[in-house]
Amino acid sequence: MKLLNLTAMIALTTPLIACGGLPKECEESWKHMEDLAKQSGIPEDSLKEQKKAFEEEIKKMPKEDAIKACKAQSSIFGMVK
Repeated sequence: MKLLNLTAMIALTTPLIACGGLPKECEESWKHMEDLAKQSGIPEDSLKEQKKAFEEEIKKMPKEDAIKACKAQSSIFGMVK
């Protein structure tokens, strides 16, 4: 059940999170998601695909919007832990 919930969260948050030369808030948010995914047994190749999709989506957003979205997402992941 935990794995199912995490998979759903990853799918729903794809456009909100990214890292790699992106705002610090987004890097932190990605780290939270990556940690939860690894704890739940999400395969590494799936994580790499998600990370790439996050980076692409976040780069499309204005920086301020990306920071707001990533801060909100970090709060959600903080509650899940």
